Amino acid sequence: MRAGTLRFLLIVALLVAVGAVYLLRSRQTAETVDGRLTWIATAQQFGPVGYRDPAGAISPDGAWIAYSEGRFLRVRPVDGGPILDLAAGSAQIRYLAWRPDSRAIATDGNSAGGYVVYDLAARTRMPLFAAQPAGLRQPAWSADGKTIAAIVGAREGNELWKFPADATPIDAGRGERIRQLAGAASFPAWTPNGTIACVVVKDGRSRVTSPCGGDEIRTEPNADAYGPIAFSRDGATLYLALAGDRGTVDLWSAPAGGGPSRRMSSFVRDAYAPSVAADGSVVFRLQSYRTAVAIVSADGGPTSPLATFQSETPSWDPTGHWLGITYGTWRRVPDDAKYPDIAQDAGIIGVDTAHPASAPAKVVHNSVSEDQSLCWSPNGKWLAFHSHKDQSDDVWLRAAEGDGEPRRISFLGRGAETGWPRWSPDGRWLLFDGASKDTRRSVIYVMGADQESGTTDKDAREIQVQGLDAEMSHAEWLPDNAHVAVVAKEGPGRHVIFTVPRDGGDAHVVYRFASEHDAPGLAVSPDGSAVAFIAPAADGFFQVFRMPLAGGVPVQVTTDRTNKTQPAWSPDGKQIALTVWSYEGQFWRLR
Repeated sequence: MRAGTLRFLLIVALLVAVGAVYLLRSRQTAETVDGRLTWIATAQQFGPVGYRDPAGAISPDGAWIAYSEGRFLRVRPVDGGPILDLAAGSAQIRYLAWRPDSRAIATDGNSAGGYVVYDLAARTRMPLFAAQPAGLRQPAWSADGKTIAAIVGAREGNELWKFPADATPIDAGRGERIRQLAGAASFPAWTPNGTIACVVVKDGRSRVTSPCGGDEIRTEPNADAYGPIAFSRDGATLYLALAGDRGTVDLWSAPAGGGPSRRMSSFVRDAYAPSVAADGSVVFRLQSYRTAVAIVSADGGPTSPLATFQSETPSWDPTGHWLGITYGTWRRVPDDAKYPDIAQDAGIIGVDTAHPASAPAKVVHNSVSEDQSLCWSPNGKWLAFHSHKDQSDDVWLRAAEGDGEPRRISFLGRGAETGWPRWSPDGRWLLFDGASKDTRRSVIYVMGADQESGTTDKDAREIQVQGLDAEMSHAEWLPDNAHVAVVAKEGPGRHVIFTVPRDGGDAHVVYRFASEHDAPGLAVSPDGSAVAFIAPAADGFFQVFRMPLAGGVPVQVTTDRTNKTQPAWSPDGKQIALTVWSYEGQFWRLR
């Protein structure tokens, strides 16, 4: 075995296993002391970009564990057994709530909007509401199953509502507005006595209030609280996640009336989202998110690491000696809870398989917001990158040398989620994906640019694609500067690679394939003859494939048993940089 291959396998094993080591240490300690901590299930996510931690909870009777994997709902016995055969959703499932009888689960994951309810006995998936109110989120059943509480985003702000649950689907017209809520509100939870509590963010402080929007439950320590939250069956104890000093959260228990709290977990990653079973046991979720930039020959062969720290989204400088990367972690406190702030920064590493980087050689941008996926102009003078700087969600530009202030060059608006910018080979155009200003669907934009002066057009223009109904994911230039290659989603689990003129027109389909990876990236060879993409392989992992743009049979490039994403072809056409990743949520039970 080559030294580079062995080194890569060791680093991958380290990245994937570090979280397990902490889990096993904690598990061994807990089980040695009183046998309270038990692993229940692991949810595998389908990619590090475009996903959030899986939803999950134990059933009220303690017999089942339910969790999401992308758009799939997994339900199986807590003590092991087969997973129930349930219909897939049409979008990612990021929230679920059990009905008190443990026979049904409400989830999101409906691309048309609205929540659905899975009947576990009948194996059906039906709308939860006959006509769901706009802005409704996070429905939760009362303990007797007769009422559903939910947060509704109204014009004047968040509101708490209740709906009778005696009809299927639920008649929202019989709903009752309980109160207006001051500040952002989330994760309503019923107490055993019928009070609805929730998490409210006001004046920058995130606290549990009971009733929802009312008095704060004062915990000691007095730290920011994060949902979901849950109450013990006797109503005496509140379970919640509290922010620590590392930017992560741990699971805590607190008196329901407030007071000194007790830490129930201590991990290097986020531990949160408690749910409570009839026997008093508490199930929580532990996040495991790991990425590292690596490289492989474009003709296939062993994969070698280029970084030993958390890194992703590689892009090449014009000389082929450096890679732009995104580095940092994905954590509950600065990321999901304070979006669009995300603990990711943009930097540069050298391309040296003999000495993988342990830190960025240069930091390009490290604001408190997400900074991601830098791209050099062909002359090497400018860097374009995605950022949430100044509450934006756009493309920014800065000089490649020196410490000049970045300048925002796209203006799609907050929530438009611009993608990874790419310069045309002649330096006259910038390409990126983002939400359509009209339909909010993901489209491809092109913007005029001057790589000598760094000036750009004021507005980006949407590339009108004819002949395909798809959500655009990522685009790369062809060498003629007049055409682009695009990877897009034609529907749940269905992807298409095509080319289209820069000025818009008919899509020329190159390849269609099935994959649950929503943001896999794409690469085009420097001579424009081939494309590299990510697809599930026979070994069960997402691997790099290449194929001629003229059409043909894909050839698998990577073969080691790790997940890959975000291929980037080197300027000399000989190598492909990529991201190796592992992303999962582990569910543990505390008795």
